[in-house]
Amino acid sequence: MLNMGEIETINETDFIWFDGMPEDITHAILYDAVGADHIPAVIGASIVADKEPVGYMTSKHIHSSPHTFLDVGFTGWPIYRTGNTLVIEVLTPAHISKDISQQKNAWLFNYPPARDVAAMLVGAGVQTFCVLTSSAFDDMMGNQQESIVEVKAEEIGLGEAHSSLQPLWGWLPAFLFSVEAEGASILILPPHGARTTPMEYEKTAIRDALGILKRRGHDTKGALTRSKKLYSQASEEATQAAKHANEVIARMKAETKKNNMGGMFQ
Repeated sequence: MLNMGEIETINETDFIWFDGMPEDITHAILYDAVGADHIPAVIGASIVADKEPVGYMTSKHIHSSPHTFLDVGFTGWPIYRTGNTLVIEVLTPAHISKDISQQKNAWLFNYPPARDVAAMLVGAGVQTFCVLTSSAFDDMMGNQQESIVEVKAEEIGLGEAHSSLQPLWGWLPAFLFSVEAEGASILILPPHGARTTPMEYEKTAIRDALGILKRRGHDTKGALTRSKKLYSQASEEATQAAKHANEVIARMKAETKKNNMGGMFQ
């Protein structure tokens, strides 16, 4: 049975540690588990393996259901530890919408936890912080990325920085970390994309990304082996979703065409 050992409140966010704030942490990784592409989540999950969270982060800005089964317990964004590395899994961020008011809400609800997790990592003495994201939005605009691009957080906003459209959780935590400390960067990974057949594992950037993280000192023991199974599962789900989307679009087009023809002959 796990007992919550400590609640650390930073600004508007509570960090609930089951056995106190982890010590001797020098590295950290953050990824959006429900982002525009599943490659970052596969890498993050492969590092976490089957470990239980050492804590959670939660606040009024982090969506959680107020109803829960008692054998499930607390809900929030899990924080894992593997060796010298903390891994933060962002689960329920407010997403950008075409609706302008929703875009305002995305900043309103996401900024506080992004700011506070960066402050927590700085306070923990983290020396190397990596945010995993993808170039999914760039691909959608026709700017395909063939290899991994690393952007140092202190370069964000400068003219010489790599140009990439990123959601808030793909850049802001690293940027805010860099205001107070050195060692933050963003790994922008080529996406899997909406494919009706999965991309071969060896054609993805997963192996290279894990290699970069290992060379930077992150604990990635066993991650490469685990990533292959996780990738297979995630890619199968993604391709099924893409096929379903194509079927829905085809039916909608057929129905629209049928309705238009009916209007012509009435």
